[in-house]
Amino acid sequence: MQHFSTDALILRATPRGDHDKLLMVLAPKFGRFYAILKGAGSMRHREVAATEPYTLSNMEFYEKNGVKWVKNATAVETFPGLRTDMDKLFLAAYVAEVAAELSDEREDGGEILPLTLNTLHMLSSSKEERQHIKAVFEWRAAAVAGFMPEVDHCQRCGGAVGEQCYLDVMGGAVICGACLQTASAMRPIPEVSEMGERSILCPLTASAAAAMDYVIKADQKRIFAFQLKDELSRNLFARATEAYLLHHLERGFPTLESYKRMQAPHPHLFQNSILTRTEDI
Repeated sequence: MQHFSTDALILRATPRGDHDKLLMVLAPKFGRFYAILKGAGSMRHREVAATEPYTLSNMEFYEKNGVKWVKNATAVETFPGLRTDMDKLFLAAYVAEVAAELSDEREDGGEILPLTLNTLHMLSSSKEERQHIKAVFEWRAAAVAGFMPEVDHCQRCGGAVGEQCYLDVMGGAVICGACLQTASAMRPIPEVSEMGERSILCPLTASAAAAMDYVIKADQKRIFAFQLKDELSRNLFARATEAYLLHHLERGFPTLESYKRMQAPHPHLFQNSILTRTEDI
């Protein structure tokens, strides 16, 4: 029987039978793994709080016959601001699901764990718009996953991106408006290439492109330390980051759909403004 202790972030907790819970946790040295919490229904309030989703806890585990069990847990950070706001709680679920997708067992938690913790802290305590926090997380998560886009210059001409530019989602680069117009004028652009692939172009402003460049290059602790002052740039930044992450991960997230349903009174935040083109433009 093997024992070990570590700080761990609870990504998910689901009932297992009548009394136990199955926890998915993310730890610095052990990565993402599952562990069973026995007798969760009879635990004291303090112990229950330490094993709730989106809680950072100091945990002790033991492993027997390949199954990990929780011996005890003490909450380190509960992110209380999440528990009193349903929108924040649903967005935290999406953040946790992305973190689970970008981590694995027996691999170090790497950058995704501090990014997730930083994002949960911002959601819990910051007055920043949730749309902004979500977009910064998605863009940095894409970079952590290895989908490192080049956004500080136009992919075609090498020049400045200009006020009107586009994120080539599948190409991982920005194309200035002039280059796009030139390519479009040279020949008609079909929606789908001969390989059946779509090229997805998300419109950006120069400020939105600069924000993308900042989030990629900034120190982990400083990625939220900027503001986009105009609403257009904020919305285009948010739409592009979501499209980029989802297309490169090649999947959707049920928690994201749930969060969007919570945003139904404000559908303009999530209207699709993506243009489709072939990859060879």
